[in-house]
This record gives sequence, C-alpha cells and structure tokens, in this order.
Amino acid sequence: MPLKEYIGRMNKIEKLLQTSRIGMITNQSAFGPDGEYHFQSIHKRYDLKKIFLPEHGLFAELQDQVSGSSLRYNLDEVEFINLYGDQESSLIPDSVSLEGLDIVIIDIRDTGARYYTFLTTAYYFLEEISKWNSSGKNEISVIIFDSTNPAGKKIEGSPLQKEFESFVGVRGVLHRHGLTPGKLLSYYQKEFHLNVKIRIVNKGWYKKKDSEFSWIPPSPNIPFRSTCYVYSGQCLLEGTNLSEGRGTTRPFETFGAPYINEENIRIRKVLEESQRGSLILRPLKFIPTFHKHKDLVCGGFQILLKNQRSFTVYFLP
Repeated sequence: MPLKEYIGRMNKIEKLLQTSRIGMITNQSAFGPDGEYHFQSIHKRYDLKKIFLPEHGLFAELQDQVSGSSLRYNLDEVEFINLYGDQESSLIPDSVSLEGLDIVIIDIRDTGARYYTFLTTAYYFLEEISKWNSSGKNEISVIIFDSTNPAGKKIEGSPLQKEFESFVGVRGVLHRHGLTPGKLLSYYQKEFHLNVKIRIVNKGWYKKKDSEFSWIPPSPNIPFRSTCYVYSGQCLLEGTNLSEGRGTTRPFETFGAPYINEENIRIRKVLEESQRGSLILRPLKFIPTFHKHKDLVCGGFQILLKNQRSFTVYFLP
C-alpha cells in the first residue's frame, strides 16, 4: 500500500504529522509501490523540514568509508544534513540540526547485522534527542516506519562488550540480531534509558517477505536480498587478507584471494560439510575492481544458498 494512503487511515499518526515540523533519517531503500520515495510522499503531504543522510548517501551512490560532505540534493525548502562526513564528529547530529523539529521519522532498511551502520546512526540520533528533551526544550518524538529483517529472525554470534563499542557496533548487540529496525531501536531506548517517545508503525506498506525482484539496495554492496543472509559472517573477512568480494558484482557472496586455489577440493569439502547441505560453493576466479587485491586475479568461491533457514553465517568445521 502506498505510504500516503496508509498514513491517511491512521488517524492519530495523521493528525500528529499534520501539525508537526518533521525531520527524516532515510535513503532510497524506503521506496513505495506507488513509485515514490517515502521522503517524497512525506514532503508532498506534510511539513518536511530536514533529511538526515546516513552513510552512502540518499541514493546509496557512495562506497563504504567515503564522506558524503560533497553530496547535494534539491527538494523544495528541505535541508539535507550529512551524518557521514570528513570528521568522526559528523556521525552525531548537533543540537543546531535538531532545532525547529517536533518529530523525526526513521524510515530505512537494515541488513540484520550489528556492523551495518544505519541503525547505529539512528541510535546516535536517539541519544541526542534524549539529551535535547532532558534539557527542557520543546519535546522531539520519533516515529519508526518499521520493515522486515531481510536476513530473518535467526540470531547468531555474541554480544559486543562495551569497551569495543564503535560506529560499527553498539554494545550488547549480536553479530546477527534477528530484529527489525523498530525492535532494535526500542531495545536501545529501554536498555540505555533514553528520554524519547517512540511510535512504531509496523504494518502496511512493506511486504512481510522481500522479493529479489523488488529489492532496492540500501547500500552499494548489498545488491541482493540474498546478500543479507551471508553479510553477518562474511563481513568479518574485512579484518583478514581474504577479499570479501567488494569490487565484484556479488560482494560478500564471493570471497577469495590471489593465493587461494579454487580447485582445492579439500577447502571446498570442509566448508560445505560445516554447513550440512545448506549451501554449495561455486569455484571461481575474480578480479576486484577496488578494495583488497584490486586488479589481481583471485581464486575463491561464491556462496549459493540452498536452505536459508539452516544456513549459519559462520563456517565452523
């Protein structure tokens, strides 16, 4: 259902939005069946003042770790505020950027992995709103347009310890958390005692099951829904000398290195057996166009999932 029609049926939310100055954290992943981005629908119907940009930009046009400071967009009377700039301080909205707002809408897709940065950006935002509200200024509340977790409800991994917390990991969250954006942000609100009122709109326009045919990449290296299933585990290869497939058309599903012999039957057998028939590894060669082993021929494999439910993100023999 188009967003504008769905909100029109929700009297309380409709009245709230009609009388509020609105900010949004969003990107291209929030796209409706009516052919409009949700920020366009909100802009046409209500008083949208500001759009806060996460990593990768509004249309996922930037690669990871690339500053969005140079990005420019045109939307009548809407201010765009970049939350992934040249300095680490840019990751956190300042009090000036919150001025003139009554509500912040969070409407963005997640991958179900702790290190995916969009919900960390949203968490930092909740923290700053909490400080704002506690200072006695006009209250700012949050509405979350929730969406399904494309990697499913399965959980894996261990909670991150506080001393290792960073932009790519909030303390207490598992590698693969199994939660929707609304549920994870509600957890942050309660766990960290944030002074912010959250309303979650969790049914209406996002389908319960994502289709590969209608999947919109939330970032450049999550081109398919199937990428989300492997991302929580394969992203850990970033800390190794193995390529995690960045610079290929199948990032995170493809992995390898120049020193890997893709014809090594033993490697393939051990990895496939550890997954108990949930996948097949396709031997291949590939040349990353950027990141690790750029322009070098790598031997490796592509993960082809056979059973998403039994698949585990860690290859444990």
